[in-house]
Amino acid sequence: MHTFLVVLLVIVSVLLIISVMLQPSKTDGFNLVSSGAETFLSKNKTKTKESMLAKATVVLAVLFIILTSLISIVK
Repeated sequence: MHTFLVVLLVIVSVLLIISVMLQPSKTDGFNLVSSGAETFLSKNKTKTKESMLAKATVVLAVLFIILTSLISIVK
């Protein structure tokens, strides 16, 4: 049981890292120059992807916390 939880924790950890790394940055550097050419549809398409990644990050973070707690209880 302990080994299964540890393997599951490693998988969730890697997925959590990937979901955080895929999220776009919120910096205001040179993105202001090109942001004027965006249309309504292109803005909403990125919002959908951003919201999906944000939800996945929250779910993976909750799973990470639960698995970490379970491992400490089982040990």
